[in-house]
Amino acid sequence: MGASWQHPGGHRESGNRATRTAPTRASIAGPPVLTYYLRMSDGESPALGVGTVASSGTGRAGWTDLAEDSIGGRPLASLDSVVDEIRVRALYRADDPDGPTARTGLPGGSPHTRGGTASAGLVSGWDLRSLVLDHGPEAANAAVIEELEGGAGSVLLAPVAIGIDGRGCLERVLDGVHLDMAGVALVPGPAWRQVAGWLVEVWEDRGVPGALRRGDLGADPLGVAARHGTQAQVGGSLIELVVRTAGSPGVRGVCVDSTPYSDAGLGAPWELACSLATGTEYLRSVTDGGVALEDALASMAFTYSATADQFLTIAKFRAARRCWDRIAGACGAIGSARAQVQRAVTSAAMLSRQDPRVNVLRATTAGFAAGVAGADSVTLHPFDGAAGVPDAFGRRLARNTQLLLMEESGLARVLDPAGGSWYVEDLTERLAAAAWDLFTSVEADGGMAVALAGGRLAAEADAAWAARLARLESGEEVVTGVTRFQDPDEEPLVRPDLPPAPDGPFPLRRPGDTEALTAADGRAAL
Repeated sequence: MGASWQHPGGHRESGNRATRTAPTRASIAGPPVLTYYLRMSDGESPALGVGTVASSGTGRAGWTDLAEDSIGGRPLASLDSVVDEIRVRALYRADDPDGPTARTGLPGGSPHTRGGTASAGLVSGWDLRSLVLDHGPEAANAAVIEELEGGAGSVLLAPVAIGIDGRGCLERVLDGVHLDMAGVALVPGPAWRQVAGWLVEVWEDRGVPGALRRGDLGADPLGVAARHGTQAQVGGSLIELVVRTAGSPGVRGVCVDSTPYSDAGLGAPWELACSLATGTEYLRSVTDGGVALEDALASMAFTYSATADQFLTIAKFRAARRCWDRIAGACGAIGSARAQVQRAVTSAAMLSRQDPRVNVLRATTAGFAAGVAGADSVTLHPFDGAAGVPDAFGRRLARNTQLLLMEESGLARVLDPAGGSWYVEDLTERLAAAAWDLFTSVEADGGMAVALAGGRLAAEADAAWAARLARLESGEEVVTGVTRFQDPDEEPLVRPDLPPAPDGPFPLRRPGDTEALTAADGRAAL
């Protein structure tokens, strides 16, 4: 019978030797460390002995000495890294002198760091929202039906990719869909006013009661200007949508989509800052137009990118809720009105055409992080999305990944499982502080519309992208399957083309799709 034991650092080993003892320096200061000894007598079978507690009074300084000895005398700080200009330490403890100090509250309560509601997805999980990109109403309708029958709770329609050019076209896309049961959301695009109006008319014509309507209308003029280069007009159209959907609590007319900024290369602090500045601009415009604060807040949803950086994604969603709670509270909102409704969409920028099956791992990690972070809906880009329009298998794999996360793994059955982790709490606080500083600087310069028109944000994105390219070229950052572990015999995926990429100031930049460079050893560096 094999034996296993736990080293204080968390590494597990196993073996069949007759005698095992804990490492000689197992007594490490801090919370008592459980060290298990394998005790055997002659003739006995190997078995794990009774756990004993080894503790020491050497304190943090003693632990630091032992740790630094184990890495050749280098300081612990040499193991630190920097992510989006936030320092990530090798170890976090409850007694860190510069650790998190902010009050996180309880799920459903201010500052909503730990969740927008007290129950979150405990009953049915988060909303599994499937992206539909198939061109033409018939092909899109077939994909919609397949997604909903396969377990999706709602669909995210991309009007530009589908080619929705009228109400009749949208009706055909939604033919056979029980709109009193399934939610429909729209990707913000240049024709957002018209498409949003058509969706409301379809609901009305089919007699769907306001209380049963679910979806997002995709009204995001600033986000559309960032991605498509259109002129942002914030005002009358937003107010009209908010008023028109006032009797539909499950419908969010205003969408604050921050993915254009992350797709263009900006890091998490800037992504959060852009969403906060955009949301504030919309809130100011709608309330100045006569809409009550509570109604304006109830009309808004926020979309954030979920990436393969698991902990950064978790911290980003938690920090977003905390910051928005602060803004809503400053405006006079109380209670649940200060909570932020969040949509998670896996990053399109992290997908690679080369070795695309690695995208399955990236999407799984991102989906896990979004679910753990408390997103209200989650959309996974299919693994073949970088090659063009995903096929049925790619969409099914993306859908089933979420079903496994929710129904097999039960991730939604625990409220804020990352809460209390010293690392996650520290990262959340530092990310919120960095985002808040950037947000207030944008506000001081005149707001989000001014920042977009003046080119400040585009310049920030260009600089961030250039820095990332430098890290990729040097090997400091790796894209699996692209910069390392390439498959020389890989046959590229062939998929139908998507519409031409928008030519706005924030283009989609994929590290895995940059122009190939040749490294000294003959491998593709990018």
